[in-house]
Amino acid sequence: MLKLIYLLLLATPLLYTESSSAAEVINAGVGGNRSSQLLKRLERDVLSKQPTVVVLMVGTNDRLNSGGFIDIKAYRKNVVSLIDQIQAGGAKVVLMTPPTCIPELLFTRHDPTKYADQAPQARMQEVRTVLLELSRQKQIPVIDFHDYLIDHKIADASKTSVIRNPANSGVKDGVHLTPAGYQLLARLVAEKLKAEQLDVTKVICFGDSLTKGSRQANYPASLQQLLSNK
Repeated sequence: MLKLIYLLLLATPLLYTESSSAAEVINAGVGGNRSSQLLKRLERDVLSKQPTVVVLMVGTNDRLNSGGFIDIKAYRKNVVSLIDQIQAGGAKVVLMTPPTCIPELLFTRHDPTKYADQAPQARMQEVRTVLLELSRQKQIPVIDFHDYLIDHKIADASKTSVIRNPANSGVKDGVHLTPAGYQLLARLVAEKLKAEQLDVTKVICFGDSLTKGSRQANYPASLQQLLSNK
């Protein structure tokens, strides 16, 4: 059944105006980045390129990377600054909630004791709450990728999950996406851009490694294909 859903998602045509054939998608994801680091490179990697739309997804490293957690209040402040500066530059902002994680796999790479005050999944739920609140307050679109994966039961350690795990990729990851996950993410972004009737002349996907992906699979590349009707 899940495979059928994937096939339907990939096969469903997207209808755009003729101008969408000139759409450009830029991958501005950098692995390991927190919201504070996005602020530092905002001018160089985003504003200077004069995008029409910026798809912003950040928060995983802020709240899950034990190398230096960022307090949720500081995270919110940084995201507000990112939104305000992007809008001031003339671009539309689309927020995206980062996916949940698989704690038992995260703990193979990070010390579990560092999450004693708050469980990993609760941390990502908190990030989601902040982004949904900002979406309402600032009246900007949001893609709730976090809950989409949970609702569709594709965010666990099973083979059909789109979060990398030993069953689907042979890797103890628990955070990053499979190629199917990146394709799904691109589809959801394309559908949101269409629903909001946004100008896709130049779309910048701004974030961390979930945006950057790899040369073999990343959602900005798949989004480019969708917007170009290829």
